[in-house]
Amino acid sequence: MRRLATALLGLTLALPLQAEWVFADFEAVSGTPQAKLFPHLESAGRGNLAAGGGQLALVWEDNRDGSPQVYAALRDLGRTGFSAPRRLSTGAEAYEPVVLGLGEGRFLAAFEQDGKVVMRVFSAAAQGPLATLDAAASAQPTLAAGKVGLHAVWGRRDGRFLRLVSAPLTVDGLKPHAGAARAVDTSPAQDEQLYASLVATAGGYALAWEDRRAGHTRLLTATSSDGRKWSEPQPLNEIPRSGTARELGLGRGPGVTRVCLAGDGADTVAAVWMDKRDFLSGYDIYAGVSTDGGAGFGANEKAQDVFGAEKPQWHPAVAVTPHGVVAAWDDPRDDSPDIWLAARAGGKDWSDDFTLDGARGTGSQDNPALLWHGGRLHLAWVHRDEQGGQVRYAQARWE
Repeated sequence: MRRLATALLGLTLALPLQAEWVFADFEAVSGTPQAKLFPHLESAGRGNLAAGGGQLALVWEDNRDGSPQVYAALRDLGRTGFSAPRRLSTGAEAYEPVVLGLGEGRFLAAFEQDGKVVMRVFSAAAQGPLATLDAAASAQPTLAAGKVGLHAVWGRRDGRFLRLVSAPLTVDGLKPHAGAARAVDTSPAQDEQLYASLVATAGGYALAWEDRRAGHTRLLTATSSDGRKWSEPQPLNEIPRSGTARELGLGRGPGVTRVCLAGDGADTVAAVWMDKRDFLSGYDIYAGVSTDGGAGFGANEKAQDVFGAEKPQWHPAVAVTPHGVVAAWDDPRDDSPDIWLAARAGGKDWSDDFTLDGARGTGSQDNPALLWHGGRLHLAWVHRDEQGGQVRYAQARWE
């Protein structure tokens, strides 16, 4: 086990003797690195990790079979080491998988395959049949399980645009079934609705997505008590009144993308996203925290510290823990992409950024995914060096 440290002008400074996140050594998930293997953790809402029934599941896409396909690996939560990767997809190509724990060691994966969203139940012992979630042209699923059941949201092609739809799900053994799909926003489609992120709350569900109806990308949120009827969309990202790229003729909006939600299953919902309001240094990581189940997120907060200010940040993920909100992303402040994290414990103050062994240094480390489960913070990411690409994993405890 190694204690985390913050990076300051290239020097590593020990953190004070107080409670902190302590990571175990990283583990390989996708097998040994391969020179022409290109794994991806780029799913909507960064929903690549799930746990339940004493098992942890991680899903990703790579090209080991000669085309982009979806794979899963399982790990006993009480022991180190992942199972050999298993292929979940069956078509010509597949992308952007997400996974949800069903209990008793079963998991539900959803992903795009050959231009349509499909789903599949799997466990360590068995794998169910592939089922269609949407027979229409569709993409970018996100899943959640709450007190009112299982639910999915995804983008369905509506003329020129992807439009968000939602549907309840049921699972009979290894067979998933989807109920009737309904539009999240009942107003006529005006432009793209992309990369939704869905979480369960005490009152139902909270949802966030990219929306382009205003002529530029905004982040919108909505809530639902049953996943069928959704509230009116509300803005998540603040739009600065001055000093924007638009004023200089560099764009129509502040530049936001790839929102990710996480919750505690009760009233706390955290959102993180990439935000280019300080456009001269590229994207920064911004956050919003709701204490009313996603109905409102309060003022936007910059999650990263000042030492990443001159470099762009990418691929944010978030987890809500009893010890506060944790955000993860990658940035090249040390000349190559590394994984960085920051924590928010009460109030609105974020910690100094920190990292961990195996997720920084030689090569490229990017596309993190986070999950809080069973008293541990679970982190996955993509590593690439001269030997090739590899999906990695590490877990942390608070001590």
